[in-house]
Amino acid sequence: MNKITFLGPVGATFSHDAYEILAEKYGAPKVDATNCYPAASNGEVLKLILQHGGYGAIAMETLAEGRVAESLESFIDLLKPYQRMKDCPLRVVGALQMRLHFCLMARSETLDSKVSCVVGHPKALGACKERIKSLGIRTMSASSNGEAARLVAESDDYKCTAALGPLSASKKYGLNVLSEAFEDGEAITTFFLIAPASHQVSVGEKNRVLIVFKAPHTPGALVRSLLPFEREGLNLIQIHSVHSGQHAYDFVIEIEASGAELGSLERAMAGFTACVDSYLFFGPFEVLC
Repeated sequence: MNKITFLGPVGATFSHDAYEILAEKYGAPKVDATNCYPAASNGEVLKLILQHGGYGAIAMETLAEGRVAESLESFIDLLKPYQRMKDCPLRVVGALQMRLHFCLMARSETLDSKVSCVVGHPKALGACKERIKSLGIRTMSASSNGEAARLVAESDDYKCTAALGPLSASKKYGLNVLSEAFEDGEAITTFFLIAPASHQVSVGEKNRVLIVFKAPHTPGALVRSLLPFEREGLNLIQIHSVHSGQHAYDFVIEIEASGAELGSLERAMAGFTACVDSYLFFGPFEVLC
């Protein structure tokens, strides 16, 4: 049976919504009552997929708050058990830049004037920080927006608290929607579809590449590893590092590559691989808007 993992609770998070869109597009299995293993955090998604096998969706970055560090670092963690891409059982087969609307929701008996606190995932709170500031109320963090909605619905400690999350969370937990779009401005989150290595990776006109790697602990090593992409005119959109011990760091980078730039990407990778100790290469994979 194909197992599925994304940030839970099931039926109450943007990650679940994104998985269903990506699964329909790329032929991944649908969610049902028996095959879902929801994660308590974005950092656990890849770990659970490795443990149970199958598919999943993971949030990687937001327009308002930037990178999702725990997701990037979970990719870096793959370097420990897998030194070569052929040994890694996971692939990124496609991505989705999804427009989000953060609903502000509360219990049916809680009016706007009675709301004393807003609870949500830290990225949701960041996307709505100006609206929250205008209300002059405090905030609390939750492991996911679905969990925030569950707390408001089920715990009396949260009876005067409003949750941020997708419309699906309000429906699942029977909460009243105070605002259907509480975000400060345009809110977009990029999700990756994770699949077994046997699943076909889709390439389109707009693509992305994610690479995790170890660079030699020598002067200029990181710069030398990145220069091949600059020489080929490829856009490096982010870099993230994690200390790996003994004053050394592991890195993850993301690069954009159009369909016309795939040859340039291949040439850049030839230069890159000569400059690093080890790496895992995910992509190129299509990005849907």
